[in-house]
Amino acid sequence: MKFGFIFIIVLTTVSQSFHKSIDISKSPCNDFYDYVCAKDTRSISNLTFTKMNQELEILKPNVTIENNGTFIALDKIVKLTRVMKWCTEIEVLFTGVFTVDYFGDLHSENKMIHSERYTAVVSRLKEINTTMANIFYNALHANTEILQQMEIPISSKNKFLHHLFNTLKTNAINELETTTISEAAKKSMKKGIEMSKVYFAFYDFNNITVYKEAKLVYETEYYRLKKWLSPKDLTNPIAEKILRLGAIDASMTLFAKTISEYDIRFLFQAIVANPANDGFQYLNNNHITVITRNDLNQPEKAIADTIFVTTHEIMHRVYPYGNFLMNSNVTTAALQCARREVQMLGDTDAVKPISGWFNKDVAHEDVVNIMAMRMIMKMATIKSTNEKQLKEALETIVGGLCKQSERKNELIPHHNPLETSLNCAVRQYPLFKTLYGCRIGDRMFAKHNFASRLEMMLKLKIMQ
Repeated sequence: MKFGFIFIIVLTTVSQSFHKSIDISKSPCNDFYDYVCAKDTRSISNLTFTKMNQELEILKPNVTIENNGTFIALDKIVKLTRVMKWCTEIEVLFTGVFTVDYFGDLHSENKMIHSERYTAVVSRLKEINTTMANIFYNALHANTEILQQMEIPISSKNKFLHHLFNTLKTNAINELETTTISEAAKKSMKKGIEMSKVYFAFYDFNNITVYKEAKLVYETEYYRLKKWLSPKDLTNPIAEKILRLGAIDASMTLFAKTISEYDIRFLFQAIVANPANDGFQYLNNNHITVITRNDLNQPEKAIADTIFVTTHEIMHRVYPYGNFLMNSNVTTAALQCARREVQMLGDTDAVKPISGWFNKDVAHEDVVNIMAMRMIMKMATIKSTNEKQLKEALETIVGGLCKQSERKNELIPHHNPLETSLNCAVRQYPLFKTLYGCRIGDRMFAKHNFASRLEMMLKLKIMQ
């Protein structure tokens, strides 16, 4: 079955029941997000699992660990490159900063000697707190607990979701073919999209036995390393961190053997992110969450949410990763436009974000939300027969993205508030004001000449 057909069924079968849930007292031309989400009836999966900031004692395995009475020095108990590797990945989780040059001598002929490397490790570990050091072990608990509750059939790849991903990639590539950028630029962008992989949390590689084994390996390695440290070294403030990083290395080695399709660094990020409710792209691998951010009893909205998030991550291959292939005037104008739009919508919202909320450095995410919305609505347009179906499609998409939080416009890491960004994406959808009869003066009305500033970028009509 063609995906476009599936897509329009998904976005229209819910039409009558979903449309009735909309609060008609709220105007779509004032705040489309509120118009759709005011009476969100979803109940996000109420799973109970270990939180990432919990203080867990590492369980002692029922395994005999031998020690002949000798000890290994703390600076040699775990290879320093591996300590730095997993320290770096933990920092990526919390800061987004990534480096492969752990000691600053990767491309130098003058490599650090062991003592210098250990000094660098000690300095780096001072930046890692207890929560950060514990997070992987907590994630192993949480993954196991979620899989136990969901009882999902064991699968290495969910065929439907991967078909979805491949279709969305094909759509993006087909859009690139219609652009006026050079053939070399098209080839480079297409290659990035074609080579990108996806990991759907808990639907792919979800054998609970593997997670239980990885948790046991972690615990065994932790206590094995601990037994080889002297009482004096165990009192060192960084000893606990090194032990946990060494345990991560052993556990991830098992995962890498079992799930060999992905870069081990991405796999680490995916395991920690599985219990969360976000999607991300890392090393050209896409992590997409479904279960922990959706109501699986409302599958139409769950699929709509998955389509949007997946398209968003795919479009990152064009913006900002493809910026170097495009005219800088166009890409800069797109970013500046998105910044102005998002800031205006946030500052004029009835529920204003906290003071100082706007972050111009993350507005590339808002650009990509606009691109993703246009890409999906173009798919819906092809299969729709009237304006009513287009409105139902748009409302189902946003309905699948409604946040369930205590306060609107809360800050989220590395993004501007979701509600504001989604309103921006809808406002910049070219047919929006026509579909809903928005007029000049309405908050969600965008003039044609204003929207056209983004047109070349967001329709991928990019100058050479």
